[in-house]
Amino acid sequence: MKGYTKIAALMSQYPESAIVKRFSDLNIQNILYLQAELVGLQQDLRRCEAENETSRDVEKEQLLLDWYTLSSTRDGEEDNEQWQLALRIREKLKEYDEAVVRYSQMLSLQEPGEYELRNLQEWFRRPTMGAVYLTGRDRDVWKDGVDLVALKSAERHYPFVSWLNGLTPTFHRIFGKYYKHPDPTTADFAPNTVYYTDSKISSFAALIGAVIASLLPVLAIVVLYFVTEMGKRLGLVAAFTAVFSICLWFLTEGRLIEVFSATAAFSAVQVVFISTNTPTG
Repeated sequence: MKGYTKIAALMSQYPESAIVKRFSDLNIQNILYLQAELVGLQQDLRRCEAENETSRDVEKEQLLLDWYTLSSTRDGEEDNEQWQLALRIREKLKEYDEAVVRYSQMLSLQEPGEYELRNLQEWFRRPTMGAVYLTGRDRDVWKDGVDLVALKSAERHYPFVSWLNGLTPTFHRIFGKYYKHPDPTTADFAPNTVYYTDSKISSFAALIGAVIASLLPVLAIVVLYFVTEMGKRLGLVAAFTAVFSICLWFLTEGRLIEVFSATAAFSAVQVVFISTNTPTG
């Protein structure tokens, strides 16, 4: 298996590797060309309508008032200019609208994730993996990594999951290779390739996040309990609150308003604790 056949086999087996060029400039240029054609046709139609409106010919005036007269062909005569322009505009509008809608839909597709693109580039490059070297003018599409789109939108990863994804190759070299092996059914196009699903990585990240979320409030209360000086206590409240908000950003996919709300609640718990557990002289 070689070339495009091998690439297609990989992308069909692993949809997250289905990364192709968006051709933003060509899509926009095509839309602009269609727009220019329509502008010209629109001006021609308005000119033709104005001529028919000022004409003393009753039949031409009817072209503006009766669609059946406009669209009909009299015996021995070709369609009138106004109707020919209307038909051309109808076809061109369909083409233009489809181009705009299709490109709008393409814009809604995400760019490939850094991790997914890097893996695909490694697959192209490494002799022990894909080792596909295209010789045509499209040979640098994935190497350049410019204006690409992922056909399967990658899951929205918060920073911790993205960081774990980056550690996956290191994890496999040290631990994973002893229990996770390449799939023999993909040996023709992805030899020596091991696939770790996003769901397992996300589950592990969620476990770590849950542990930290459970321990951090307890740790804060314990530390504040043993610190009696009020100035140091307030400094620790500020420090723990900052660490808590950073953990929320790094370990979860919460929105900014949710991060603010949780941080405010965490800070309030600490303030209540030190206000009710203040040593007296």
